[in-house]
Amino acid sequence: MEKISKKHWLAFLILFLFNVIILVFSPVIISSLFAGITISILNVLLCLWLIHNYLKEPLVEYGLYFKKIHIQIISGILLAVFIDYLLLQSSINITSGIFYIEHFVGKLISDPVNIFYFFIPLIYAIPEECVYRGFLLSFFQRLFNNPILSISLSAVLFGVSHYPSYHNIDQVVSASIFGFIFGYLRVKDPEKFTLFSLSLAHFLHNTFMDNVFWGVM
Repeated sequence: MEKISKKHWLAFLILFLFNVIILVFSPVIISSLFAGITISILNVLLCLWLIHNYLKEPLVEYGLYFKKIHIQIISGILLAVFIDYLLLQSSINITSGIFYIEHFVGKLISDPVNIFYFFIPLIYAIPEECVYRGFLLSFFQRLFNNPILSISLSAVLFGVSHYPSYHNIDQVVSASIFGFIFGYLRVKDPEKFTLFSLSLAHFLHNTFMDNVFWGVM
């Protein structure tokens, strides 16, 4: 990567301040589905515009690949399954897991409207990956030229961003660990663990926890 420039700093400040504003007003935003969708779309568009139009840099450098989509899909699914297995292996067994999944599928079949709510976690997964594993991780890599430090900083910021919504330090810690794993994979194997595959894994993990596990517990 090239060295950081004034334009990179300005792009960082714009995106950072936009997300700080989102966090400040998060109680209002999460109370309205329309507001959540609108802000998430704006966040993604702002991130992409800053990279592609303002900085005029390849999206590939920020983790967005358009090749071998099937590999990215498989990688995202396997990552979600692996993470959820590690998190829940002490809480549920295979029989319980099957029960949760059957219950969730039953909810989808009983009311088609539930299919719409199934995709709600995607609204938050995509912008979070674009900002934290996309722009910020690449920005920190340019700034420090140290992968572990860059991954750690983006992970901590990702974790802290969850506090205004949950007011729970445990959630901040778990989200930071989650962010570190995703960031490490993005740096270690960028063609498999792209923003697309990480967004998919993020979405599947949130969906499982919110609708399958906690929805039945």
